Amino acid sequence: MKCISILSAMLLLLTALPISAQVQPDEKPMQFSLSEARSYALDNSPILLNSARDVEIAKKRIWENTASGLPQANLNSSYAYSPELAGLSDQLGEFIPDFNPNDLKTSFLMSVQVNQLLFSGQYIVGLHASKVYAGLSRLADSKSKTGLTESITNTYFTALVARESVIILDSTQAAVEKTLYETEQMFKNGFVEATDVDQLKILVSNIKSTRSVATRQIELMERMLKYQMGLPINKPVILTDNIDFLVSNMNLEAAIADSFRLEKNIDYNMLDTQEKLMKLNLQLTMAQFLPTVSGYYSYYKSLDNNFFNDQSPNTFGLSLALPLFSSGQRMSQVSQRRIEFMKAQTTKQMAAESLSLEYETALSNYFSAQNIYTLQKENRDLSLRIYKKSITKFREGIGTSLDLNQTQSQYFDAEGNYFNALISLVSAKSRLESLLSEAEK
Repeated sequence: MKCISILSAMLLLLTALPISAQVQPDEKPMQFSLSEARSYALDNSPILLNSARDVEIAKKRIWENTASGLPQANLNSSYAYSPELAGLSDQLGEFIPDFNPNDLKTSFLMSVQVNQLLFSGQYIVGLHASKVYAGLSRLADSKSKTGLTESITNTYFTALVARESVIILDSTQAAVEKTLYETEQMFKNGFVEATDVDQLKILVSNIKSTRSVATRQIELMERMLKYQMGLPINKPVILTDNIDFLVSNMNLEAAIADSFRLEKNIDYNMLDTQEKLMKLNLQLTMAQFLPTVSGYYSYYKSLDNNFFNDQSPNTFGLSLALPLFSSGQRMSQVSQRRIEFMKAQTTKQMAAESLSLEYETALSNYFSAQNIYTLQKENRDLSLRIYKKSITKFREGIGTSLDLNQTQSQYFDAEGNYFNALISLVSAKSRLESLLSEAEK
């Protein structure tokens, strides 16, 4: 239902685009088969931009965490000037040879300090966690690509179905208009009643109305497809595949038989990675009990003539930070992280059963959709033959306009059921492929 809501919102957005965004007649159209549309979308779709950026952020975060344990150098400098000296500073020159009290008015210092982390439990765990998080970002990117491929497939097929509907309606309209013309001539000669003519006019009007809706649907589906692919809305496109060709290549029975591998499923891998992150989060909290050891080197330089600046220019040292007592705060944090880790384990176990069940359901839906599609195709072909025969009977004066109206309605219903079965088949196949898709290495 969420996908349907998003699809509806996108349709409303695309419908609201201005007329100026329509196809320009002088612009050369781009041609796409279904596979070409998928490939183009994976390279250009704005839908994937943020997921790709998340992967880049995760890569940068790995180095950010790594760099925090590498040498850190800082330069510090200060300058101060005091116009007046306090106390006995002015009289020190009487006791210290070659001492100028004015030198005490200026203080100009510079120091360089280099710090190196030697041991930190939190650093070690955090470095590992950043790499696991990067893996989670890549999985999320793969899932976004899988979802986009599924959407492109469904939209492409829907556009083809709408286009096929227009072709069928045009053919039907031409046949009915021919029959209407012949009937009008017969009516002028007194061979048929006015009701027969009116009935045929109603049929023509209904066909035109249905065709107008189908034409609008073609425009909407193509605009949505271009949006998903990352093409400008006003860019003309030609869909080169046809329904019969695509359906003939949809037989997955041999390929999908017993082919579901839970450990390769993207959703399962994402939950597995989430579990690892929760475990690392627990370890990170427990690492608060460990000491942190770092070393440093400092170079000090006085840039003035202050007599009392006798600090050693070179200093080496070690620092140790050891947590001793926090009134149970850290223990409480560890308990919370442990519970969160247990929740992640339970979620993963539930997802394993849910995904297996979802695959079995998707497989069953696909085979059911395949059978329904075959039956509806046969019904469509049968109703078409009946409809053509009723047109012939009406022209020969054997059938009535009511019979023709009834068989046409029956044919249109069968045609609609056929297209609905086709869309259901495509949707079931796309969903099955999504469950079988694997994360990129």
